[in-house]
Amino acid sequence: MTRPLNVARIISMLTVGGVQSMLLSTLPCFDKRRFNVRVCCTDRIGKVGRALQQRGVSVDLCRIRSRLHPVDLWSMAKWLKKNQIDIVHTHMYASNISGTVAAKMAGVPIIISHIHAAHEWRSRHRALIERLLDRSRSGYIAVSEAVREAFLEKTGLDCRDRIRVIQNVHRFTEEDVAPDPRALRQELRIPAASPVVGTITRLVPVKGLDVLLRAARLVADHLPEARFVIVGKGREKAALAGLTSELGLERNVIFTGERVDVKDFYSLFDLFVLSSHSEGFGIVLLEAMHFGTPIVATAVGGIPELVRDGETGLLAPPDSPGPLADAILKLLGDPALARHLSCRALEYSRNFAPSSYVAQVERYYTELHERAQDTKSA
Repeated sequence: MTRPLNVARIISMLTVGGVQSMLLSTLPCFDKRRFNVRVCCTDRIGKVGRALQQRGVSVDLCRIRSRLHPVDLWSMAKWLKKNQIDIVHTHMYASNISGTVAAKMAGVPIIISHIHAAHEWRSRHRALIERLLDRSRSGYIAVSEAVREAFLEKTGLDCRDRIRVIQNVHRFTEEDVAPDPRALRQELRIPAASPVVGTITRLVPVKGLDVLLRAARLVADHLPEARFVIVGKGREKAALAGLTSELGLERNVIFTGERVDVKDFYSLFDLFVLSSHSEGFGIVLLEAMHFGTPIVATAVGGIPELVRDGETGLLAPPDSPGPLADAILKLLGDPALARHLSCRALEYSRNFAPSSYVAQVERYYTELHERAQDTKSA
């Protein structure tokens, strides 16, 4: 084949999020002589989609009203044929299903599903669908070893040799420096002497923000001036606000909502906390590392592959406010240890450059394409 391989990355929406930020930082970097990469959204394009378009990546909308809606799947299959797609690479559960089916209908020779989280197969029905679609897929990409193992265990599939583990990257470069936090402190009315513990996440149950708030209560009992800043939006906002009031933390907890100036918060935070019940990898942890923000996180999913306890951060068991509070207090009370961990983490984060990630994905595409060509000619 003399032309570049046409690659369609299929995802529900390109609104602000970890997976979306990874696409923004990597898709423009693919070798255009070898790969013509475009994106197909099944719900809405969003801010990240528009940013990708500004960086020269084609982004189209093919609405899928439900994962197996026959008319919508047929429309997507027509889109794939029209664009002569050679490789379909899907992201997250819904698009992994609909994208695989549409690609099979369109006769796309290479279908890859990207597994980003360990909690997506919470029902037998979902596991059954994965088993039914497995034969249609050329391969998988998992964001961590833990996610690969969870996928194999929960689906019962025997496809380990077809799952390539390629860890995520974050959106920032060496040129991205967090600004002086004083203006943000003033905006949020945080006293200059108050230690700030922060997180940037979706306000959804799997992120364990109720656990973080209960840990915040314990921390505030020791450090009444401590502030907890929660950046993000989600359906749990009202419930979390209610819990904040119930715990008497109105003075200590600040919900900012969704922000476009996310990187500004890393220099504001004296400590970054991720309290998830389940996490595929945790791109936001890479971002905290990049900006030198000390980390406390729960030891779930792929997090221990990134945050090495006592080396690049501190780990606490999930759903355990007490140990989480102890880890927070330990780093707030020992600035030398916090600096040591953040320096080690910054050095470690340099292993996750977008160029390395893109090279791994390109190599996987090439391997699968060559294998498909060999099978076709056999």
